[in-house]
Amino acid sequence: MLEDFLKKHLDLGHHQHALNQIQMSIFFKILLLLSLLSINCSFSQAQSHFPQKPISLVVPYVTGGVSDALARALAQKISSSLSQQVLVENRPGGNTLIGSVHVAKSAPDGYTLLLTAESTLTMNPMLYAKLPYDVEKNFTPIAALASIPQSFVISPALPAKSLQEFINLAKKSPKQYSFANLGVGSSAHLNFELFQRVTDMQLVDIAYKGASAALTDLIGGHVSAMIVSTGLVSAQARANNLKVLAVAGNKRSSQLPDVPTFKELGFENFTPSSWFALMGVNGTPKDVIEKINLEVNKALKDPVFKAEQLDRFALEPIGGSPEQLAHLIKSESQRWSNIIKDMNIRLD
Repeated sequence: MLEDFLKKHLDLGHHQHALNQIQMSIFFKILLLLSLLSINCSFSQAQSHFPQKPISLVVPYVTGGVSDALARALAQKISSSLSQQVLVENRPGGNTLIGSVHVAKSAPDGYTLLLTAESTLTMNPMLYAKLPYDVEKNFTPIAALASIPQSFVISPALPAKSLQEFINLAKKSPKQYSFANLGVGSSAHLNFELFQRVTDMQLVDIAYKGASAALTDLIGGHVSAMIVSTGLVSAQARANNLKVLAVAGNKRSSQLPDVPTFKELGFENFTPSSWFALMGVNGTPKDVIEKINLEVNKALKDPVFKAEQLDRFALEPIGGSPEQLAHLIKSESQRWSNIIKDMNIRLD
């Protein structure tokens, strides 16, 4: 009897202990779940109220160029729609490396963005063996912004009145004429190098920190030619301060209707153009990326914004999703990889 009694109560004690353990386990799991839900709600609430402080829009170029003008126009537009300041921060130098690395090392919270031309994303990785940033690992696409056709421009002091006349002039006297390099490895630089190979010209390469300084020297006759964004030279061309001999694109520029396209002149496969993209830091919350993307697309679709801010620089809006920009970067990287390998250009 005693043995049965003790056995019975010992078993009950064992079961009670197990029950207590189960209850405690459930209690801690509920506590953990509530904590996670609380953190998630706080995080979601913070992101839904993004932005809560000014956003820094880094431009890795000097002031006065198309990228700078686009950044300032977009910053003003988005500042208004987000009810928060978007401050343009110019960090030029090192073929966009200085500004790009600054953004790459920033917190992935949406408060530091990069507005740059395609060379940062598609050319630099092919030009440098040891690039201080990795496009895929350090950045995340937000939106493609705009594209701009480029023009072949020469000094008004030169006698050439057409592209072919200039080519003949340059080939007759190798290295007597020069071209403005708007940053080693930039699209303007690589496109001019490519055109030299196509035409068998040999011009002296003169490096500039930006388009504004190069255009001043071109107008003054200190440099012979350059390939530059059409929007930057259309007004100067109409004032006869320089000569635009050809423009890129399938059709003539509305700003320069008398200037033929490269295709019209027989250069079917030479279509120099540039495009700009908005990038965030890799790891930035998806909803923050989507919110910025939404505001950017709203701006690009605004007819007033296009007429007042984009058209004067001959910028064509692109827009679209982060995924579409990622595809553009990938396809253009492959294209430039082949070109740069063929030209055997390295910058380190």
